[in-house]
Amino acid sequence: MQILNAIEKYDLILTEAAVIEFLSRDKSCAMHPSLENALLLYDLYGMQALTNLYGRFLQIAQDAGLPIMLCTPTWRANQHRLSEAQIDKDVNYDAVHFLRKLVANLNTHHNEVFIGGLIGCKNDCYKPTESLSAEDAENFHSWQIRKLAAADVDFLMAATLPALSEAAGIARAMAQTRKPYIISFVINRRGNLLDGNRLADAVAAIDADFKSPPLGYMINCAYPTFLNPVTQPEAVLRRLIGFQANASSLDHDQLDNSPTSKLDPVSDWGTRMLALNRSQKIKILGGCCGTRFEHLEYIVKNR
Repeated sequence: MQILNAIEKYDLILTEAAVIEFLSRDKSCAMHPSLENALLLYDLYGMQALTNLYGRFLQIAQDAGLPIMLCTPTWRANQHRLSEAQIDKDVNYDAVHFLRKLVANLNTHHNEVFIGGLIGCKNDCYKPTESLSAEDAENFHSWQIRKLAAADVDFLMAATLPALSEAAGIARAMAQTRKPYIISFVINRRGNLLDGNRLADAVAAIDADFKSPPLGYMINCAYPTFLNPVTQPEAVLRRLIGFQANASSLDHDQLDNSPTSKLDPVSDWGTRMLALNRSQKIKILGGCCGTRFEHLEYIVKNR
């Protein structure tokens, strides 16, 4: 089944909870200072940690009879960082192969697991002033996007994007691959991008720029209340297909580099996420910073 068909067919699709944060707190894993979790693919303990984490996500979805979207551990595996770290392995291809093999070995419902090729912004996802221009972003991200597309992902995903300019350049590069792709923004508690652009303006600008616009848009790294759906135009809500929410309702500057996880009650988080699904038809639900397996379990048990 194609991912577009799944989005049209199902009322709820599961996706991951926190990955990088979860792994960074696992003392058996050696996270790379600039590539984060990408090189765990080549480490015995790291590979086991990735297998356990993604395997649990898959099991939660399978037990609930829900489709699931998983993204490769390649958020920081762009050409610039790989070159700086002097890594000559085909990390993006290997990450896709890892997830494909994991799905096959776990004997899940293959046609209901969708593998996404994940990229992030070049610099700090909480600092929109560091974001690239659209032209620079297209040039910078094209290498990794082509690598992931060539590895035959089901879709491409650009996540934790704080600014319209870099998101627009990424979208241009992704559109060229002819793969389905999703653009996921970080928003503040007023429902705007961190660069100050209204979500409605960002969606309209990117949709108007291409013959092949994104499959849809998502929000990540924000609490469910940040969306403020009653203030969002209907045109935006129609294009919003997913939300990966932080476990805490604190602002980004309060969460960034916190030595401990900050958590609101799982029931509050889950109730608000399911409300977005039921009232706004936001179909893809998962977690970002601070979320754990129990966040996904709350969604599937209370849907």
